[in-house]
This record gives sequence, structure tokens and C-alpha cells, in this order.
Amino acid sequence: MSIGEKIRKIVEEVDEKILFLQKEFNDALIGTARACGKNDVAAYDLTKCLEIMIKNHGIDEIEALEQIENSIDKAPSGTYKPIFINDFRKIKDVPKNLKEIKEDETLQDITEKDTD
Repeated sequence: MSIGEKIRKIVEEVDEKILFLQKEFNDALIGTARACGKNDVAAYDLTKCLEIMIKNHGIDEIEALEQIENSIDKAPSGTYKPIFINDFRKIKDVPKNLKEIKEDETLQDITEKDTD
């Protein structure tokens, strides 16, 4: 059983109403997140989700993001939809704010640039 599968099993025990992405995204599952006064929801590493989509479906990052967002939009309404985390710990020089990232620069570009 992979770490992602183990995390999914733990999260499923937190609340059976929590919605997940397809199992191909298990390796991107971080755990749960909760806003004050809200229910726990599944939390995914956005960059890892995009990498999985690009690798498994041969699409670019923009199309991958659109497909992920569409799958969440189509999920039943309610408070248990998954969220995505931009994990800036993977970037050596985190921008002071998101405005510092060039409009045409993707998170993957920044991550690759800083790890070279």
C-alpha cells in the first residue's frame, strides 16, 4: 500500500462524506484541511496533481488545471469538496507575493528553476 493509499484510508475514517479525486491522485493527497467552523475536506498538493495529469494524460499544465477544476465543479454540491494546496516549500526563493510571479510563468517553471 502506497503512502497516498494509506493517507486516503485515514482520511476516509475522518468522515465518510469527504470527497476525493480519482485514485490516480492518491500520491498527491496530503491529508485534510479545515477552515474555522467548517468540515474537514481532502487536501491535495496542486503541483503533484498537475504532474500526474500531464504524465498520465499527455496534456499541458493549463489543460490539466482546467480538467481538475472541472471535475471538482461537477462534484455534488456541499461542504466536502477537496481543496488544493500550493506547496511553496518546494521553492527555494519564495516570492514575497504572487504578483512577483510572471503572468506566463507556471508554478512548475518556478520549482524547476529554483531546484536547478
